[in-house]
Amino acid sequence: MVIEKPVQSMRELKRLIKALDLDEGIRAVGSFKALRGGGFIFISTVHTSSPENYCINISERIYDEGAKTYLPGGKEEFHYFSDADEVFRFVERNAAKPLQAWSY
Repeated sequence: MVIEKPVQSMRELKRLIKALDLDEGIRAVGSFKALRGGGFIFISTVHTSSPENYCINISERIYDEGAKTYLPGGKEEFHYFSDADEVFRFVERNAAKPLQAWSY
């Protein structure tokens, strides 16, 4: 079972991105017009010898009637970044306002 903790502010989000471990992640609601429900933004770190240390996975945000909640699905794309500040700027531009995000 994954336990999620709400992210309360952009300042907290930036701090969490910089401190991410390999077994942690962040999920935020996006504001992408081309994706159902505005999309989800998933942020994680990657363990690789490449200079890209962070991965952002963007997927559609689809309401599941059976589960009575939004789930990721449909279209998705991946973006890779070398540092936490780049990741934060991407999320800051593309996350729904007000921020709806959770760390896990």
